[in-house]
Amino acid sequence: MKFSNQFSDALHVMAHLVGQDGPRTSEQLATCLPTHPVVIRRLLAALQKGGLVTSVRGHGGGSQLARAPAQITLHDVYVAIGAPALLHTGARETGRGCPVQQVVNDALDDSYRQAQALLEQRLRGTTLATLGEAFARHLAHHAAGVPHDR
Repeated sequence: MKFSNQFSDALHVMAHLVGQDGPRTSEQLATCLPTHPVVIRRLLAALQKGGLVTSVRGHGGGSQLARAPAQITLHDVYVAIGAPALLHTGARETGRGCPVQQVVNDALDDSYRQAQALLEQRLRGTTLATLGEAFARHLAHHAAGVPHDR
């Protein structure tokens, strides 16, 4: 089963826009993931519709953050791209007529709803500025040759 990387990719793109003094093109951002610029343009369109980036077409154009990084939460990004499932239950869809399967699915669904709510709460408490600070610490440790925890 293949899961979408859309949320991770959107956060990656947004993190690359933090601290930029001008717009970045989809071609520039695509080299960071790496992926095709069309994938980046689709993400940027959703992020622009969500009010998180501004984009200008044409020569000298590109995208940049619409607000300060401290004013954009990871949850804002999550909602802007359509709030894809953060967890995949793996509940069996077949056998819905089986009473045991219904009980199993209900138990899993309830647990996953609770986990989803907790994840969303954590995303609301983390901003792009937080990611930027973590990245700066990572770079500082890397430059100093200090190993980092995963």
